[in-house]
Amino acid sequence: MLNELTDERFIPNSKGVKKLNRFRRIYFLVLLLLLPACAYRPKIIAENISPQQIASVKEPTCLIGEEKLLYGISWLGIPAGRMNLEVKDIEKINGRDYYRLVCNAGPNNFFSFFFKSKYILETYVDVESALPLKSSRKRLPKGEIDEIITFDRNNKIAQINDGKAVKEIALTQNSHDLLSFLYYFRVHGLESGKKYDFDIVYGGKSWPVEMTTQGFCQLRLRDGKRIRVIAVKLSSALILEIMGNKDLEAYVSADLKRIPVFFTVKTKMGKADTTLISELDF
Repeated sequence: MLNELTDERFIPNSKGVKKLNRFRRIYFLVLLLLLPACAYRPKIIAENISPQQIASVKEPTCLIGEEKLLYGISWLGIPAGRMNLEVKDIEKINGRDYYRLVCNAGPNNFFSFFFKSKYILETYVDVESALPLKSSRKRLPKGEIDEIITFDRNNKIAQINDGKAVKEIALTQNSHDLLSFLYYFRVHGLESGKKYDFDIVYGGKSWPVEMTTQGFCQLRLRDGKRIRVIAVKLSSALILEIMGNKDLEAYVSADLKRIPVFFTVKTKMGKADTTLISELDF
């Protein structure tokens, strides 16, 4: 999204272009003046952690009941948008139980001046394996479906429908979509100092991802609240494609919930952060 904010394709080509550009300069001047007051990021605090706490992060679990997580998206510390991650319910498909997961993401009122689209991701994840069965990505306000992915585990292929054509690509044992991999590791657990390799199907391709857990620490949020987390680094050409940098840092709650608390990536336009802001009992 951030790469597209200044893409000329998103700037109207009309008689009002000069006026629009003048407004853009004024808006960014105001943002720069407000930056010192807005640019707060969670503070990372080193911490020793007990063997019992380490064991709880590794232990497999399940997602119990419906869940809704609210995140704030910021660029250079400036509020840019919101994202919701939801476990809606459990549905039975072909005799098996699947979590229905939904993600809503989009810009706030100011950034919608430059980037108007919002997205809804929906995926069905097997309750036992936490692997996806099918997923879709929809663009609002038009409601266009950009991509539907069906994961055929028996034949080790993914069927991808972008609304224009249908294609098939090979699946690996740990193939995911953009949403399902977050919940896969929430269900199966994490080990400190371990490397995980998996693939994400996106845009008609399968993208290898390397994820490394880097140890435990605490995050101190704006309100002073401290959350114990495990630090994770993800590296992939997919992240480069979307965000302009192949590396992304994430911090996940160091408990059985393993909720993503904070993501950060350094883009060409500055740091982009996504921070959990919903009220949860950690």
